[in-house]
Amino acid sequence: MMKKLIILCMAVTLTAGSIAFADDVMIPPWRGADGSTHQLWEFGTDDPFPAPDVVDNPYGDPLLHVDTPHGWSDGIWALSGEMDIYLPNRPVTGGWKEIWIQLTWKPGLDPDPFLPDQPNVAVTPFDHITMYRDDDGLGDGWIYSLYRIDLWPNPPEEWIAIKGDILVDQLVIDTICIPEPATVCLLGLGALALLKKRRV
Repeated sequence: MMKKLIILCMAVTLTAGSIAFADDVMIPPWRGADGSTHQLWEFGTDDPFPAPDVVDNPYGDPLLHVDTPHGWSDGIWALSGEMDIYLPNRPVTGGWKEIWIQLTWKPGLDPDPFLPDQPNVAVTPFDHITMYRDDDGLGDGWIYSLYRIDLWPNPPEEWIAIKGDILVDQLVIDTICIPEPATVCLLGLGALALLKKRRV
């Protein structure tokens, strides 16, 4: 009985440790909802055009290009340059777009005086944008950053650029298109009309 209890405690400890250091830690409450997309890159190869390791994007294939002179090693890009990401998205006019970017990174090993030693994230196109960033240390110098971005009006596609003299281990991007209230009301009225039609 004691042996089983020790094994169970070890399993729980290992599981808790892996959950605490998982990179996809802030899952948006709307992931998987209508109008949303999800893509994750773990960078398992040195391909400068890596396909996502996980993708759920009904609007098309996301594209990522790594442009760096320093290269890749063991699943980590030594950026000292730029990552460019193209995300096709729900082509709805009006409303707004919510984007969550989870980035696991740490400052570069060979600092470049002309590049910041932290991520610089930009999103286009946009007329209006708000962006918030939260950081958590993961140990051994690694940092987990969550960017929450709102764009309005909703664009049918986004270009995201990540720059800096940094090492990048993992990238997760979620988006959702939120229609404007008038569109939501029209959708609601359409649903009510369908319900009434079915009852008749």
